[in-house]
Amino acid sequence: MILCDRLHHKFKGEEMSYFSIDESIENIKNLYTKELFKEVYSSYAMGNYRSATVMLWSVVVTDLVHKLKELDSVYSDPKAKQILQYIQAEQKKDPKSSKWESEIIDKFYKEINFFETFEVANLEHLQKMRHVSAHPVITSTDLLHSPTKETVYSLIRNALESVLTKEALFSSKIIDVVLKDLNTIRDTLVSYDQRDRYFSHKFLSKMPNAVLLKFLKTLWKFLFRVNNPETILNKDINLDILNSIINRKEQIFIDFLNKEKDFISDIQLEDNLKENLLHFLLNNRWCFEYFSENSIQTITTIIETSDSKFQLIKFKRIIDYIDFLIRSSNNYSLSNFNIIEDEAEEYSCKDKFYDYCIEGYSFARSFDSADDRFDKLIRPYFQNFSFQQLKNLASKANQNSQCYDRGRAKRDHKLIIEKILENDPTYDFTGLDGFMDGNESLIPSLTD
Repeated sequence: MILCDRLHHKFKGEEMSYFSIDESIENIKNLYTKELFKEVYSSYAMGNYRSATVMLWSVVVTDLVHKLKELDSVYSDPKAKQILQYIQAEQKKDPKSSKWESEIIDKFYKEINFFETFEVANLEHLQKMRHVSAHPVITSTDLLHSPTKETVYSLIRNALESVLTKEALFSSKIIDVVLKDLNTIRDTLVSYDQRDRYFSHKFLSKMPNAVLLKFLKTLWKFLFRVNNPETILNKDINLDILNSIINRKEQIFIDFLNKEKDFISDIQLEDNLKENLLHFLLNNRWCFEYFSENSIQTITTIIETSDSKFQLIKFKRIIDYIDFLIRSSNNYSLSNFNIIEDEAEEYSCKDKFYDYCIEGYSFARSFDSADDRFDKLIRPYFQNFSFQQLKNLASKANQNSQCYDRGRAKRDHKLIIEKILENDPTYDFTGLDGFMDGNESLIPSLTD
């Protein structure tokens, strides 16, 4: 017996897309369902189409019950619990009745939003075929009714695509359950990494793309369009979950941005909603281009009246942002230091990052600031500076008394002088008196 059906099927002139029962079996979510379905496939392969049809309906119903139990036990879905209680009550009232089986498709459709309308029609057809196959009617030719191979193949395909290979989380109504769950863990899992792992394992890995797109729209609404005590309270975890989806399902998020351009471009001007959007765009600047032209202008105006760190949003390339920052001390900011360093590494412009560090130190406006900036911007990186950058550092620091008159200047600048001499033992430090102060003995040209 060969259990293989990988053909392109075409019935009555209608071309159908590629479909493989073998491959679909591997995508059946429930292991028990998978074993039951193999009996259906075995009957189909052997030509026992009536048996395959009867068993297929039983497998579909069994799988739907398993999905209800998963939604109830794992995700605490109240609708699933309600349907399970109804089934249990019906079975208790009349153990021999299959009334609940006839209603389960409708309940999944109307109460859980698990099916599309065409899927309901296909499954109702399966139920009817199961009925005539289990209780055959004698035809006018005195032959028992039996479904054709093509009919059973179609029933199998519909069952696999509409039920068996779907996650329980396919219901769009599960979104409320997910949000409620995230609300309960908000104060327990407080870091991005913790929340990312939790959400990915419990929800994202099992959430179909169609549901994920709806979930994204809900998240976006709560973060950037709705302003109430609950959304304010959940702002941080909602932002973390949105970033988790972007990092793990970027293409789906791009699909969302393209599909919902008008929705995302409806910019709300309440202060905390504006701030939420700016914080999001600060870490996801590439999203900026997906907004409408009018909304981009609105966001740009908001940036100009907000904290200077949000200026970064306007720059696609980190190298251009660095050029803006080092143009003058008024532009300079350390607010986005980690983003600048990470992107300079990612886009192979680390030398530009070192220029940013050198300028930052030379822009110091107090002794304390110079101390802090040397420790943050110079000490960790000067070993990687080019010779020209080392010379620039000495020259620029020499022009700022906040750098060379502070108490730690001698010790700190000694490191730079030694590094310069390592590159050129005869380097001429003429004109760098402030920078050299206290370290003259290190310089050969001054001790000869």
